[in-house]
Order: sequence, then C-alpha cells, then structure tokens
Amino acid sequence: MAMAVVVAGGTVGGGAIRTAAADATDTKFSFAVLPDTQQEVINSSDTRFLNRTNWLVRNRSALDLRFVTSSGDVVNWDTPDHAQYVTARSAMRPIENAAIPYALALGNHDTQAPGVGGPVRDPARELIRDTTVFNQYFTVSQYRAVKGQFEAGKVDNSYSTFEAGGAQWLVLTLELWPRVAAVNWARNVVAANPRHNVIVVTHDYIDGNGAIEQSAGFGATSPQYLFDNLVKQYANIRFVFSGHTGIAGNRVDTGVNGNKIYSFLQTFHSNSTNPVRLVEIDTAANSLRTWIYAPHTNRSFTEYDRSFSGIGVVR
Repeated sequence: MAMAVVVAGGTVGGGAIRTAAADATDTKFSFAVLPDTQQEVINSSDTRFLNRTNWLVRNRSALDLRFVTSSGDVVNWDTPDHAQYVTARSAMRPIENAAIPYALALGNHDTQAPGVGGPVRDPARELIRDTTVFNQYFTVSQYRAVKGQFEAGKVDNSYSTFEAGGAQWLVLTLELWPRVAAVNWARNVVAANPRHNVIVVTHDYIDGNGAIEQSAGFGATSPQYLFDNLVKQYANIRFVFSGHTGIAGNRVDTGVNGNKIYSFLQTFHSNSTNPVRLVEIDTAANSLRTWIYAPHTNRSFTEYDRSFSGIGVVR
C-alpha cells in the first residue's frame, strides 16, 4: 500500500500525487466527492464543512482538482430560518470563489420530507419533490458549468461538463429515487453526448456491501431501475457515486456495450471529522485511483483505497 504524502497543509492519502498545477497537456487530474454532510451543519459553530472546502482549495494545484460533487444530504433538515442551508452555503463559498465548478446531488434530507429533528413527514412522496429551499441556496450560476436541467430553475436533475486529461467529462446529478421522466431525460442527455465520459451522482444507489439497492423508498424508482434503464445502457457511462446508507464501498459492473462501470459509496455520517473522496484519473494510463481523507483530523481511511486500470476513457 502506498504511503501518504503531505501537501499544502494536509495529508493526501493513497500515494504521491500532483506537485504543481497541471498544464494543458497533462493527462492526470482529480475530482472530489463530498459524502453526506448533514451532521456538519446542525450547529453553526461546526467548522468541519468549511474546513474541507478550504482544504480542497488550498490543494487544488497539488490535486489538479477540476470538479467537486456531493452524493447528497447536504443538510439534515430545514428550519424556519433555514440555518443549516446558510451554513452549507457558506461552506461552499471557497469552492465558488476559487472558480471550481461543482454540482450537489440532493438527498432526502435536502427536501421538505424530513421535519425538524429528522422524522419523515406525511405525505413524504409529495414532500420529497419539494426542493424549493435547496434551490434558493444553490443555483445554476453558482455551479458554473451546468449545461442543462430537467426542470427550469431547479438543480435537482442537471448536468455539467468539463475538460480534463485530454478528454470530455459530463457530471449528471439525479434526484433521489428519480421519477421515470427524469430518468428518460437523463437517457437523452447521455445519448446526445457520446464522446463525454459520464459521471452519475445520485443519493441512493449501492449499499455498504456494494450491492445495488432494490427499494424505491418513498420515491418513484429504485436504484436497480436506474441501473437497468440508464447506467448499464450507455457505453460512455464510467462512474456512479452515491451516499445515503452504509459507510463506504464500491462495485464494478459491465454495461451492455462491454464497458466497465465503477460505482462508489461514501456516506460516513461522521460526528467527529470531515471525509472527502478524491478520485484521480490518468487518461494516458487509462486508470483511476481513489482514496478518502479527512482534513479536520488529518485522517486517511486507507481501507477504502482503490485502484483500477483499463477503465476505458472515451476520447
């Protein structure tokens, strides 16, 4: 197992990484996936969320960080003063000020389904699609790289693009247990961008054992439905990231076109630190390396380090 190295005020687990900003011909870059941050926004005095984003910005050159996403449950529940959204919004501001594009998937706690304290309210199936408050605090203009949305004025289902490593990338964020119409919209997006390497981000997809979840919860479709009708159907879908359950895990599937699909879970629900998953892509080596690091406590979760070769980057 590779040793950790220190860069710009923090330890980056998993091996030697970037030491300077990448130039236009560099084939190695990274993106970051925030886990469920809901435990970090309950108290406004909690600095873990902001500590993480500040660390990412300080280390953007060392990581050659090109994009930041989140697997949902950004907040825990809403209150009349929207205090948790204020905390989360402030925590993402360093990413925005650094002009790093990002897109956050929405979890069940980012909707009006949970009441104050977290219990699910009736009728949950209606309230899970009420994301009005989230969309007041997080918008397309803040995300920077959004190219399309399923519903105008809402980031619940949207896609962003960026270029890195001499290839095109598309980050597709989908609502939790998505409606069939949202899945069909996503199919059209992926089909219309066949030269983009697609990264799907949704709140619930695999569990801690790496199994695809079967329940639709109080949504419309199950993660298995999403796999059968979107993920496995397109040759350019490369990754799926999710949270919601378990701690961390991964699986590898083969799509109907023979492409490998790498899925990763990062949930944590930490009460003490602030993990973030880093994913490094090397388009020349056709490989990926991922690790999880918590800057607040300088902890590397090396048990979740993974490396894969032959990932089949689309060019």
